[in-house]
Amino acid sequence: MNDRFRKVSVVTTDPQGGLPSKQHVKDGFDIYRVKSFAPGENYHFPWVPNLVKRLKECRSEILHLHGIQDVPGPVASMFDDGSATIFTPHFSGQVQSGLGKFFFAGYRPLLNQLINKVSFVICVSRFEARTMSQVLPDSTQKIKVIPNGVDFGLLSKYRWRRPDAGAILYAGRLERHKNVDKIIRAFQSLQRADDELSLTVVGRGPMKDELVNLANELGLASKVRWIDGVGKEALYSLYSSCSVVVLPSDLECFGLVAAEAISLGVPTIVTDSSALSEFVDKGLAQPIEPPVSPGKLESKLSLVLEDPAAFSPPKDSSGLILSWDEVAKKTCDLYESALKGQ
Repeated sequence: MNDRFRKVSVVTTDPQGGLPSKQHVKDGFDIYRVKSFAPGENYHFPWVPNLVKRLKECRSEILHLHGIQDVPGPVASMFDDGSATIFTPHFSGQVQSGLGKFFFAGYRPLLNQLINKVSFVICVSRFEARTMSQVLPDSTQKIKVIPNGVDFGLLSKYRWRRPDAGAILYAGRLERHKNVDKIIRAFQSLQRADDELSLTVVGRGPMKDELVNLANELGLASKVRWIDGVGKEALYSLYSSCSVVVLPSDLECFGLVAAEAISLGVPTIVTDSSALSEFVDKGLAQPIEPPVSPGKLESKLSLVLEDPAAFSPPKDSSGLILSWDEVAKKTCDLYESALKGQ
C-alpha cells in the first residue's frame, strides 16, 4: 500500500469456527473473522449481526468486496455507510452446482444493487470482463482489468530444470470442471509406457475422495501423490522439480497456477478456453482444445514429456503476468480515483 492507505482491515469468514475473531498481524493490518455456514466449502453465508459489527469496527474509507458467488461481499455493501466501494467478482461465467444455480438466481437483484453502488469493478482477465458485461450489463462502464499477480521475488529463488524421471503436476481446487479425473485417466495410459512417470495432485475440494478412489481403481495408488495444501515456497519447489504443469479446467477467470508456472519457465498445458486462452494467445502455454478428454491430454502430455525443455515458455513481455507490486499500484490508483469521485 502507499502512504495514503496506512490501515488495512480484512473481513473474512471462518465456517469451522476455530480461528480468532480478531487477529492483529502488524501495525495497520488486522484480520476480522465472521462465523459462517459454507456448504461444500462454498457460498459462505455469514452471521449478519457479526458481519455488521466487524464492518463498523473497521470504519473504512474504501470497501473492497471480493467474490460474486460468496455472500459476505454483497451483504456488506448493504450495511456499509459512506465508503467508496470497489468490487472484484472472481467470476468464471458459470455456477457449477445445483445449489449454486438456485442461490445465484435469487441473489441476482442484490448483485444488480451492488453494481449500481460500486465505483469500479476489477476483473482479473479480459475473459472475466467480457463475462461480467454479458451477465451484468450495468457493470460494463465500470470495469477495469487488473490481473492477479505473481511473487517474482520468491520465484527468483527457484529455477526450473527437467527432472530425470517424468513428473506431471496439477495444483488447484478439486472440482468437476477442473477435469482432474481426465488427467488421472491420461496418466494411466502414459504410465504403461513409462513406469517411472509420476503424478502429483495439490489441492482440496469436494471431488477429493472420488479422485483418490479412481486412482486406486486404476492401479495408480503408488504413482499418484496427493497433497492437500502447501505454502508458496513448497508449491514453487514443486513447480521447479516437475516436467510439466497441467491445468485443463473448463472455466477459469484467471489461472494463477498457470501464471506462476509460466513465470518459472515450466512447460504448461492449459485448456484453450475461458481466461486460460489468454496464455495460449501469447505463446506462453500449450493448448488442449475443448472439450477436454483423456485422449487429448494423453497426446499433449506425451508430446511435452518427450522433450520438456523444448516447451519451456519464453519470458512474458506482453503485460499479461504482473508482479504483486504492480497489481497493488494499479489497485491503489483505483482507490484514489474512487475517493475523488465520491
